[in-house]
Amino acid sequence: MRAVLVAIVAGLALVSSPSDVDAQIRASEPSSFTQAIDGTEFRMEYFRPRVRGRSPLFGPDAVVWEHTWTPGANWATKLAFQKDIEFEGVEIPAGVYSLWIELDGESWLPKEIFFEPDTLIFHTMGPARADDQIWIPVTMEDDAPFRELLTWDFEDISSTGGVLALRWGTHRIAFDIEVEPSLSVVTEAEAAAPLLGMWEVQFVGPGGEMSPPASMRVFHTDDGVVHADWEGVPARDGSGPDAWFNSLDMWLIPLPSDGFFLPGEAYDNELRETWAGYTMEFDPVAGTSTAMEVRDEFDALVMKGRRVR
Repeated sequence: MRAVLVAIVAGLALVSSPSDVDAQIRASEPSSFTQAIDGTEFRMEYFRPRVRGRSPLFGPDAVVWEHTWTPGANWATKLAFQKDIEFEGVEIPAGVYSLWIELDGESWLPKEIFFEPDTLIFHTMGPARADDQIWIPVTMEDDAPFRELLTWDFEDISSTGGVLALRWGTHRIAFDIEVEPSLSVVTEAEAAAPLLGMWEVQFVGPGGEMSPPASMRVFHTDDGVVHADWEGVPARDGSGPDAWFNSLDMWLIPLPSDGFFLPGEAYDNELRETWAGYTMEFDPVAGTSTAMEVRDEFDALVMKGRRVR
């Protein structure tokens, strides 16, 4: 009998190696992603359960849940970031955490999310409340577009943060995240004064040819931001004015060197992206600036301007 068992085990070893087991499709497949937001890197690791026809997913008539649920499956969902952040207005120190959602004992709807320092926890072993956890109330929407696989992702990002969302079935829970900006958008009034006024600007083409002149009005708002308002910028194909560029809300972000600025684009009065590698330099003369240049990361001239008033 022992010889037969040895033969069976040996045969299984030949047809089922560890790599074969790892390659098998799981009910809840692992997933991960990394997202950088202005120098703060986020990494998330989680397993993705399917709806599999279960309805409702939450509530008193839902399938049986653990009272404390990791928003994923199998092993606890993990979120890591190397700089301090604000999560729904609550300060969270840099580190690696497992995420857990506490369901209300009566409604069985998500009530709070908490950050747990221990990340090696199986999903059915939800941790008890402890002093080193960080708890935050949550609100769940029930009318989102259907998502068969549970999904975590950043729905939106800006220079100051983003929106991290959990979606599953028709449910969605969104979290506002703020990061420490690497650059300040504020320019002191004294430093902004030499730039203010109307400018005539031309763009430099690939062969060094100059575009027809456009207008740029530089002004400084009460919140300390220097804006560049454009008019008459031609389209690259010569078909007429460039509607996008002429309606652009450009912010000039001060760099450490006097007179140097980083161009950026703002939407809904929030800086969304910068022209990485580009610098706008104003040449101050006797307390004002009369000339301006924009150069790319290779120090090639792409734009030049002169003050007209």
